[in-house]
Amino acid sequence: MASRRGADTLDVARRLRPHAELLVIPPPTRVSRTVRVGRGTSASTVTTVAPRARRFVARFGAETDSSDNASSAPQLVEYSDGYFTRLTIHRWASYLTLPLFASEWYVGNKLLSDNPPSWARGTHGALASGLAALFAVNTITGGLNLWEARKDPEGRTLRTIHGVLMLLADAGFAAAGATTPEDEEGGYGSYRARANRHRNIAVGSIITATISYLIMLPPFRRN
Repeated sequence: MASRRGADTLDVARRLRPHAELLVIPPPTRVSRTVRVGRGTSASTVTTVAPRARRFVARFGAETDSSDNASSAPQLVEYSDGYFTRLTIHRWASYLTLPLFASEWYVGNKLLSDNPPSWARGTHGALASGLAALFAVNTITGGLNLWEARKDPEGRTLRTIHGVLMLLADAGFAAAGATTPEDEEGGYGSYRARANRHRNIAVGSIITATISYLIMLPPFRRN
């Protein structure tokens, strides 16, 4: 019965796609559906939410002949409940990461000044620990979602670039932690050189992670 309702929804999407941009079909039962229809021959998306919040995404290719059923056949991609839970966690962890980046950069520069304040070292370490925790959360949730979305062609290239950049940022922050200057062994000049190397690696990792975050927002990401 549910498959019949899903087929009816897809049939409505095909017929109304050239004439509507957003169509909401009220459910006859507890199942709710939202159909987003592109204009002209642009790609369209149909999302079905079943009672247990299972998500099915139907991707339509461009049609050259409206009578050609094969060209308009949808490709169904199923997403689990866990996917959307992880996506929410991933997004909120990303929102929290950006202000921590700014705070860490500010405190790090204070720590490298000729007369660093007494609070700078402890605050720098606390912020670094917070960033490490958020990056661990985002690496796990992002990696699991990247794998689950592997069969969805929509946005696959962007998701892959995002994941690779975040892994590079992970490696960069690990290297920054490993090069943290603990003392002035070897003299002040040696300490400054190690501190500058640590800062450059950290700043490069921050830039990489920020680019990875920005490309997942409009106008780069369409949905």
